[in-house]
Amino acid sequence: MPMLQSCRWALLGCLLMMTLAACTTASSKTCAEASPKWNQYHRGRTLDLVVVTIECSPELRYSTIQQAPLTLPAGSPCASQLPAAGAGAPVIEAGKVQHWRLIPSDPALQLVLVHLKLENHTATSVIVNVDEDAAELRDFASTIYRPVIVIQRVQETADPPGREGRSLVFIQGPMELKKDCGVDGWMMFEAPPGTKFREIRWRASDSLSIDF
Repeated sequence: MPMLQSCRWALLGCLLMMTLAACTTASSKTCAEASPKWNQYHRGRTLDLVVVTIECSPELRYSTIQQAPLTLPAGSPCASQLPAAGAGAPVIEAGKVQHWRLIPSDPALQLVLVHLKLENHTATSVIVNVDEDAAELRDFASTIYRPVIVIQRVQETADPPGREGRSLVFIQGPMELKKDCGVDGWMMFEAPPGTKFREIRWRASDSLSIDF
């Protein structure tokens, strides 16, 4: 695939739009057998999608550190991907640390974290809205699991995650992907423990399926 511009990290959706550093310590584990379709590019009409891995966890805890809004050099091909500050934008308190916790909507469910890469190597520009209808995770009974919008469900907590973990970026919200730009991050779903996933279907600004 063509090399992405450095702007692939410019799109930090949801909570990370303004808090550009995050660390998670979810006790997650791979909950789907590795597929030969993972880590492979799958092309739709416009977008390329890669499933890196699928993990499950009973909860997700992470911390964010507010930083000044990210800027890119003038003329950068992905500059317009950055969230624009304006009326109603959150106030940035540089250095402020916040702790967050996300749990399933039902005790009978667990969180399913899907690591994805979404890239545009075809069109001059593509507007992608990653919402509840952006993707479908399906099991072998054809049950459909839709994305969880983290910002609508996450709760702030006084307790830090507990130990240093890994960096985390959520793929959410409207975004513009210019040609040869992309985003590498995670989408959240929820499903009963033990669910075996068969495929993922992408529906935002394109239509493509990856059968595991």
